[in-house]
Amino acid sequence: MYSVDSSGYRLSPLNIKDPLLRAELFREIRFAQEDRKYRGEEWGYYVIQPSDVLSADLIAWKVYGVDTLKWVILAASGLEDPREALTAGQRIFLPTTLWIRERIKYYSAMESA
Repeated sequence: MYSVDSSGYRLSPLNIKDPLLRAELFREIRFAQEDRKYRGEEWGYYVIQPSDVLSADLIAWKVYGVDTLKWVILAASGLEDPREALTAGQRIFLPTTLWIRERIKYYSAMESA
């Protein structure tokens, strides 16, 4: 669905040092699941398959081409603990890597302001 030109580490939420600002990024992704106004037109969706329920990293690989974006899958599915099972049949809306990069830059800039 979306591709990443690098290993994906530039898209790590840990690039946002402030945990409260990082939580805002996660919250944005979670809100986008329920309300279309929080997601862009370019967002896609993925339906979690029974074989995916314990593999957020596998879904990240299928969607983005890197497993390091499993945090996006977990945020979209409403999970905080990567050991929790995803819900088979759940449709999750996923942002593009461009959206992720722009939001990480936005929150990182807020830290230095």
